[in-house]
Amino acid sequence: MSYTIEQLCDHSHQSIQDLYKKAFNNYTPLDIISDKYNTNVFGLKNVGFFAVSDTGEKVAYYGVFPIILQYDNVKILVAQSGDTMTSPQHQKKGLFVKLALETYTLCKLSGIKMIFGFPNENSYPGFVNKLNWVFSGNMQKFTLNVVTIPFCELVSKFPSLKHAYDKFVNLRISKYIVEPTEEVLSLINFCEVNGQILKDINFINYKLSNKNVKLLKYNEFYLLVKTIPHLSIGAVGKFDQSKTETFINSIIELSKKIGCKKAIFTLSKNHWLFNYLSDFINPEQGLPIGYYIIDNNISYQDIQFTLADCDTF
Repeated sequence: MSYTIEQLCDHSHQSIQDLYKKAFNNYTPLDIISDKYNTNVFGLKNVGFFAVSDTGEKVAYYGVFPIILQYDNVKILVAQSGDTMTSPQHQKKGLFVKLALETYTLCKLSGIKMIFGFPNENSYPGFVNKLNWVFSGNMQKFTLNVVTIPFCELVSKFPSLKHAYDKFVNLRISKYIVEPTEEVLSLINFCEVNGQILKDINFINYKLSNKNVKLLKYNEFYLLVKTIPHLSIGAVGKFDQSKTETFINSIIELSKKIGCKKAIFTLSKNHWLFNYLSDFINPEQGLPIGYYIIDNNISYQDIQFTLADCDTF
C-alpha cells in the first residue's frame, strides 16, 4: 500500500478524533481536541502531518504543539512532541518516522528552535534510534495516597458520572479559584535554572480551556491542578521550603475535599519543588525527558519541567 502526506489544518480535528479511537480506543470530544490543537497564542499552529492511504483514509499522525520557552530571560519558540498514533492495521510500515521527519522539517522552516517530549516505552526506541533524540534523565513522580471516597477515580471508570462530578468539584472549590494575575504568574514562573516553559497569561488560559484544569489559591498556596483521573498538580507558586509540610497537608486536604484518593506531582529533578518534596516523599521514576535539538545554543540540561508542560495536562 502506498501513502501520501497531508498537513494538519483547522478542519482536521475529526480525523484526529477518529485516530484516537482507532489507535488508543479513546473517545475525546471534538471541542477538547480543538482547544488542545489551537496553539495560536504561542504564535504557530497546525505543525503536524497525516499519512493518507490509497483509499483516502487518514491512518497515522505525528505532530508537535508550539509553545514558548523562557531561556536566559529570552522567549524562544519551541514545541512539544505531541500525538503519535497509527491505526493498528497500518503499523510497522515506517509511518511514524516518515511523519516525524516531515514535521521536523516544517519546524525548522517555521522558526522552532527545539522539540521536547516525554515518550513512553513504545515510542522511545524510535526517538533514540531513528530520530536522533537526546535524553537528560526522567521526570520524577511523587504520589500522596489519600483516604477519601474516590469520586474522582469512579468518574474515570464511569464517564456518565462526569457531569455530576464536575458540579460537585465546582461547588467544593469555587471559592478557591483565582485569576492569573501578575503576582500569581510571577510565583508560578519562579525558576532557579536557565530554562522553563513560560507560564504567562497565554499559557494559563490555554490550559484553562480544559474544564478539568483549575487555577487555585488553597490556603496560602497557588496551584494549577487537574482533577481527573486523580488530583494532578501541574504547577505550584513558589513558597518557602519551611512550609513544605503545611503544603503537603493542604494538598491532602484538597484531595479529600474533591474525592481524589491520589494527589500526584510530576516534575524534573532540577525543579525547585523536587528538593522540597523529596524530604517527605520518595519519588518514582517517570517518563524520560527527550529533545530534538535544532538550535545548539540551547543547553537542554538546564531546562526544568512540571506536569503542566505536558500536552496531556
